[in-house]
Amino acid sequence: MARLIVVYDDSTKASGRIKNILGEKSYGDMILKRQSMVSRIKKMVKSVKNLDLIHLKDLDSFDVNTFAPNTLFFHLLSSSAVASPDDFVILLKKLLYAKDNFIIKNSKTVHGAFFKNRQNYASFLDEYKNQKNLSFLQCDAIDTNTFIDLSNYDSLLMYISSGFDARYFNSLQGDAYTVTKRSTDKKKIKKEYTYYWLLPESMKNWMVMPYDYQETTEWASYTMERMPMTDIAIRWTHGAVDNEELRNILDKTFYFFNHRVQRKISKEDYQKTRKALYIDKLDQRIQDLKKMPEYQKLSQMIASGTDFSSIDEIVNYYKKLYEKVSKNSKTPLISVIGHGDVFFANMLYSKELNLLRFIDPKGALKEEELWTDPYYDIAKLSHSICGNYDFFNTNSYSIDLNQSMHFELSIYFDNTKAKNIFREYLTNNNYDYHLVRIYEASLFLSMLPLHIDNPHKVFGFILNAINILKEIDQNV
Repeated sequence: MARLIVVYDDSTKASGRIKNILGEKSYGDMILKRQSMVSRIKKMVKSVKNLDLIHLKDLDSFDVNTFAPNTLFFHLLSSSAVASPDDFVILLKKLLYAKDNFIIKNSKTVHGAFFKNRQNYASFLDEYKNQKNLSFLQCDAIDTNTFIDLSNYDSLLMYISSGFDARYFNSLQGDAYTVTKRSTDKKKIKKEYTYYWLLPESMKNWMVMPYDYQETTEWASYTMERMPMTDIAIRWTHGAVDNEELRNILDKTFYFFNHRVQRKISKEDYQKTRKALYIDKLDQRIQDLKKMPEYQKLSQMIASGTDFSSIDEIVNYYKKLYEKVSKNSKTPLISVIGHGDVFFANMLYSKELNLLRFIDPKGALKEEELWTDPYYDIAKLSHSICGNYDFFNTNSYSIDLNQSMHFELSIYFDNTKAKNIFREYLTNNNYDYHLVRIYEASLFLSMLPLHIDNPHKVFGFILNAINILKEIDQNV
């Protein structure tokens, strides 16, 4: 049987509105659900015998003459995402037996082309280098719905939104105009749905309205309008948000923060709320973590590869700094109606319209559950901007042993300028930077048992929290 080479053509960069989402990254480098697009293709190609994949970034560097004359070639555009992995694998298997050249398309969009030998493919490449598209090909066509055209803005938005990194107990479905969120955690879904209808009218315009709540013995769901914009995390992790746009986003976000409905509370109630959010919750989550089978290995890694002997020592270090920072900070005795989970993946933003909407609130079943500490939403936002949380969700980090035989966390992004801009907004809006960061550290530590399905990421959170705490310790 002849050998088939899948040439994944990633030589064309996105432009226009697509570039606003992907930045300088290629389609192949786009990350969705912790995987790049090219990684997804590689995995599917490797599942079929007699197939190899070439990730083609530069047309001029590709020498087709290194292959045998009878080699088969499938030239696939990286702007063509696989809609159905099963159908794609079946297509690859069929190509091994194809005898004639043909293009693969759906509707009017050409996604790739098959060539029966090296000579035919070499002739195509000579012309393709000048044309930079497949429109010049004159051969038979196979129509298939296996692919989605990511160079189409609406198709890209729908593809991205169908891949929200929902927790393992959630699923997202929908069509071109709606998104339906479904979960076996019925209480959580009910709280998210009810939250909107409990909100004061002055805050509803910031949220995407849920409707059509449904509940069965196994699951609950609600539906929302599919908004014509991506969440900020997608664009942030692809380097597509520059400093000017970040300021526009923060202008809108801090307007929301400053116009949340608020009420005065007693010092006793304020301290009670703060303790529940930043101490009691952390203690409970650490106890949950210790009951998990993965904890023993995590504990060993902490003891052998950090400056701390145990998770308890890290928590105690946090509590010591918490007392120091909170003691020195003067905060107003107020409570606000918050969102409860303000980070980039829950913020939909349109650069063209300067439109911001929030999704997936923490939720509430009754009015009293809407109220929270004013700093909580701020700390959540900080863990996206200062804490690089969204880069953990895209696997854009590494953990390595340094020369001291300690584990060292590296994030593939320089957020220095973004942190400075965020700190400027905190100062201008009367928020204490160090108090925000200490609360942010508690978020990373509190999330440990919630992400235990990925122990590597959990250990990354631990290292990240340590780094935050050390930064605070050096500056207060």
